[in-house]
Amino acid sequence: MDYDEFKSAFLEALRESAVPILGVRPTNESLDLNSMERTVSVYVEPIDRDIGRPFHVAGQISWRWDSVHAARSRSTEEDLLSELLGREDAHEVETEPSFLRVDIELHATTEYGKALPMPKPSSWARWHEEAIGRLEGVERLVPAELTRDGPDGRLEILAWQGEPQIKVICGPGGELRLSAVSASAFQLIDIPRRWDDPDREPDPPPYGDLLTLLKRVKAALHGWGEALDHLSDHGAKAKH
Repeated sequence: MDYDEFKSAFLEALRESAVPILGVRPTNESLDLNSMERTVSVYVEPIDRDIGRPFHVAGQISWRWDSVHAARSRSTEEDLLSELLGREDAHEVETEPSFLRVDIELHATTEYGKALPMPKPSSWARWHEEAIGRLEGVERLVPAELTRDGPDGRLEILAWQGEPQIKVICGPGGELRLSAVSASAFQLIDIPRRWDDPDREPDPPPYGDLLTLLKRVKAALHGWGEALDHLSDHGAKAKH
């Protein structure tokens, strides 16, 4: 599978997931002329745009097609092995599908110049419990299987989710105000190999994994937005 084929599968999954997209174009693409890496990003938002007010909730999904992916997808596995090892040794080597890392970021930001007073520790604790609990439970951001044992017995990382981060603004009087909160994660997607041999069983296409990932992001955006009540003045009062 080459870049255009993977991108088509991603766009098809994006349409099928029905996650709301920010902006006119479905994706933003960039090309690094030094490394020849291509990066594709899409900005998304929850179905309920007003969820989490006074924060604005949004997300970013991105992936990078590097030069190794480009070189491998230009030919079949048999031709690639022959180029690297020679024809004598190529037929004895078994390969594994390469993978592509899809990065996910969830954001919640206040309007410019309208940062919020720093929540109390008890509010932070309630927010962390609900936000992370939902992202790891009902509205999972990453699959339940985060690791697996590889063919050589080594542990392989399949997905990851980090601890939430905050952005704080320091006022002229030294007071700290909350400007944004965010969470990051990633998932690895296998890229099908190209074969000359028509009798060889093809690798599974990535569409199903991409669709499942995007549906999880859609649900996670909703849970992420609802948990923000703990960090706003209105939410803090409503909880008491």
